[in-house]
Amino acid sequence: MSVFRRPLPVPSPDRDALAGRRFLIASAPFGPFSMDLAAAIEASGGVVRRLILNMGDRLDWRRSGGRVHREPLDVFQAALPEWIGAFTDVIVFGDTSPHARAVLAEARRRGLPTWILENGYFRPDWITLERQGVNAEGCSPADPEAYAEVEAREPRPVPVGRILPWHVTHISLYYFVELLGRRAFPHFRPEYDPPPWRQAFGHMSRALMTRRTATRKRIRTLLKGDLPFVLVCLQRDGDSQLLRHSTLSTNGAFLARVLDSFAAHAPPELHLVVKGHPLDAGVTDMESTTMRLAEARGAADRVHYLDGGALADLCRASKGLVVNNSSAALSALGFGTPVKVLGEAFFNMEGLTDCRPLDQFWSAPRPPDPLLFARFRTWVIDNTQINGGFHGPAVRRATAMALVRRFAADRYVGGQA
Repeated sequence: MSVFRRPLPVPSPDRDALAGRRFLIASAPFGPFSMDLAAAIEASGGVVRRLILNMGDRLDWRRSGGRVHREPLDVFQAALPEWIGAFTDVIVFGDTSPHARAVLAEARRRGLPTWILENGYFRPDWITLERQGVNAEGCSPADPEAYAEVEAREPRPVPVGRILPWHVTHISLYYFVELLGRRAFPHFRPEYDPPPWRQAFGHMSRALMTRRTATRKRIRTLLKGDLPFVLVCLQRDGDSQLLRHSTLSTNGAFLARVLDSFAAHAPPELHLVVKGHPLDAGVTDMESTTMRLAEARGAADRVHYLDGGALADLCRASKGLVVNNSSAALSALGFGTPVKVLGEAFFNMEGLTDCRPLDQFWSAPRPPDPLLFARFRTWVIDNTQINGGFHGPAVRRATAMALVRRFAADRYVGGQA
């Protein structure tokens, strides 16, 4: 039985919408989505090539049109100006890998349209499409007044269903194959630490552990409402948003900062619940790390760790949420949950998040302005989000066609919208 409630509708392509345009996919979501996107572009009259930088890319691009590069990064960068002019548009997934950043820089120097894909800001039913950057480098205004004239609407996306099993499978397969194929691509090394093969094994073992009886019992206790708590959501260590948009670039540093403040300033009856990231590979034992840091600060009896649980239920039951810069905060804001951000995030602004020092958050967290959030969400969805997903078979084709429609409608020339 399909994990999706109903498939997204796939419209017929306009066969001339992208005529004369040549797209370079410099990086893509893990899994076969890049093939779906290429098929949609070609069905609309465009031409597509994809950079192949390792054997994982070859696994995900089982078709013609691959542009293989095996040389060191500096050689790749030096050769870019010679061939990138053959393209009219550049697509990347994320904007942090060295090859993607090199391609984006050269494309922008030439005034080529750039299209940056990322996981949705409002998950799970959306993906992100930006032009210049994502998250803190995206196009969303940082001033609450910029949203004053927006007519708020309640979003009604077609649900995409569960994405985590597909996502984990695609990541794990990609990096297993990348490791096996390193002799063919001797100069490529993933930017992540710990090594992706260790993460892949960690994903599998973690998947077997997240439904433990003890975890379910902890969640039931929290949801009863008898235990006042603030929720803390972790991100994946090595996440580009931690490295580029926070002075607290690891989960350990983030937790230490949160626990320092909690131990010194939280009311004695308040508890802290730390939730692991759903895509954390489990290479680092974050439960042990959390409890070790809590014990060192004399707060172990009021700190709890969860490897699982529905974010919506936990947010609704909590007194507030603390994040580094995780987009989990956007879900919490939608529930009216007070949010404190310690890193840089495009949604960290007066009226949405609590912009006072963390030490004041524990006693009297400030909830978001519901009207501002509704306007903000409408603006962000209208300008950066597309209903769909990169991983589920029932939604990939429709998502690719939705991207093609945006490419056709929103092209800019010479760097000008």
